[in-house]
Amino acid sequence: MASANDLVIKETSKTPGINFSRGLLKMSGRSIPEDGIVFYQPVMMWIEEYIKSPEPLTRLDFRLEYINSGSNRFVFNILKSFEECHKSGGSVIVNWYYEEDDDTIKNLGKDFASLLEIPFKLVETVG
Repeated sequence: MASANDLVIKETSKTPGINFSRGLLKMSGRSIPEDGIVFYQPVMMWIEEYIKSPEPLTRLDFRLEYINSGSNRFVFNILKSFEECHKSGGSVIVNWYYEEDDDTIKNLGKDFASLLEIPFKLVETVG
């Protein structure tokens, strides 16, 4: 059951589903919002509040099937926020899921992992 401290955004054909509850952030689907700022700004504000007092372990599960270049910046900013949380003593793990034949999402995950100092695991799934 969701609590008042949870963040839940339903997935649409253009925006990812986001479910953040008790230290587990799940983001899945497509990220091609018409206005990335309108979609991601409330998410970033929620994360800003969360990292002030995070759970002992925060796990981020990204299962994005498509992400446009405009959304890349917002996803990177989400990861960057949790990198700061990690550097200040919080325990953070990122799982970046990609389908076995999806080099675009796989390489995006590799790029993010190379730019961040945070435990980052690339996880191949079979479509």
